[in-house]
Amino acid sequence: MNLISSPPLQDLESQYFGHARLGQYSIHWVNLLTMALVHTGALAAPFFFSWQGLAWMVGLYWFTGCVGITFCYHRLLTHRGFKLNPVPKAISHLAGALAMEGPALDWAMAHRVHHARSDHPGDPHSPLDGPWWSHFLWLMCRREDSIKQELRAKYIPDLARDKMDCFFNRTYLVWNLLLGAGLLWFGGLSCFLWGFCLRVVLVWHMTWMINSASHIWGYRNYETTDKSRNLWWVALFTFGEGWHNNHHAQPVAAYHGHRWWEIDTTGWVISVCKWVGLASDVRGPKEQGSVKSAA
Repeated sequence: MNLISSPPLQDLESQYFGHARLGQYSIHWVNLLTMALVHTGALAAPFFFSWQGLAWMVGLYWFTGCVGITFCYHRLLTHRGFKLNPVPKAISHLAGALAMEGPALDWAMAHRVHHARSDHPGDPHSPLDGPWWSHFLWLMCRREDSIKQELRAKYIPDLARDKMDCFFNRTYLVWNLLLGAGLLWFGGLSCFLWGFCLRVVLVWHMTWMINSASHIWGYRNYETTDKSRNLWWVALFTFGEGWHNNHHAQPVAAYHGHRWWEIDTTGWVISVCKWVGLASDVRGPKEQGSVKSAA
């Protein structure tokens, strides 16, 4: 399966992900209410501060944001930038689920569509359709399940055949309920508000900044067919994901920092895993073919 080349324009992606005002879709009330409740908890967190809660927030921000989203969901599952042994793969899958950004297969499908249609019709979250749309409004729409199944068959047949990927996809909600209940029961309200609500909101918004801000502001190392940019402060808080133009130029590369000063902490995690024998077939930028530099 070629995860880099863009398929010809078809109606399927535009029907499912095409931009429209919220009034033209049915509102996804589960997503809307979940986000409202979690944001409310995040706003309440400063009133229930504790050092224990802060420690949970920082630790889980790294575990779910770096290990879960950037390492597992993005570079491993979506782009196959490296291979990972079963035990660390299961741990990273758990971390991805606890980021509360949706089941793994849905996340990977949307991101593969994004690369195939980046800043063109059918892109799930292009800022050309409005910065707020690309940041989070695209998640507020209920879409047709029949089209979703067709897109799954087209974009993620490899993941749909993997037993571990499907297991964590099915049990996504269970892990979040267990973590939330565990933090509340053993750590109290402070640990729940800081380690769950505030941490989830921070991971959400920094991930969404990649979809919105990193297609609007920043510099470009490469000429690509989209508006992707490298944005240093997004890279800092997203463990290297903010080097977004580099990534769009060479999406299968496991490392996103292409210049010496472009710090990619997720790339460091991948390198450590390779060094200790947990990861293999790590694909570097030079292996993805040459691109025209914009510099």
